[in-house]
Amino acid sequence: HLARLLNTAGLSFQRTRSWKASPDPDYEQKAARILALYERPPADGGVVVSFDEMGPVSLRPQHGRGWAQQGRPERHRATYNRRHGVRYLIGALDVHADYLRGRLRPRRDGATTLECMREIRLAYPAARPIYWIQDNLSAHWTPAIRGWAADNNVELVPTPTYASYLNRIESHFGAISEFVVKNADYLDWDACGHAMAEHIRYRNQPERRAERISRRKTHLNLAA
Repeated sequence: HLARLLNTAGLSFQRTRSWKASPDPDYEQKAARILALYERPPADGGVVVSFDEMGPVSLRPQHGRGWAQQGRPERHRATYNRRHGVRYLIGALDVHADYLRGRLRPRRDGATTLECMREIRLAYPAARPIYWIQDNLSAHWTPAIRGWAADNNVELVPTPTYASYLNRIESHFGAISEFVVKNADYLDWDACGHAMAEHIRYRNQPERRAERISRRKTHLNLAA
């Protein structure tokens, strides 16, 4: 009877939801710039890199989902002490080559960001420009990073404020969290790092990348 009354009144039990809009006054200009870099490879042969960090990640039993015998779900040990500190996954995606890079690092700061940028710059010819898409975290825009980018043919492309959905690397962090972090209990950081490296290696297999690139090109051609 209660259900009939609620249905008559048009009521149902629901979860609240949130929404956000970027207050950046240059949102349209910044978003258009990023979307244009995503849609087609730059005419000058440049590389489009989407960069961000995931974390902090800690060494503790992580609940998740997986296949198990009926009525016998996998159980994790209890833990009250976390003596191993935290790590951050520093991730960079070559958008048009569909190639993901990732490293676990103990800090998220300007020095770590600059180290990652230098490593990726070495993967491409110095004459080939890199368009580096990143958010507005202060550790991404230190004077050392700005100076190094200007000297090494790297253009820093900012995402609008509160618009992380425009940073394509974010979608890959969700997969890493689901397949590597959740439903796991690593003994040390070496084991966790190995699992992440195996996931990224599996994801970067040439045939898988070629299939995704082909689907993206087909979609763009249909949209055109």
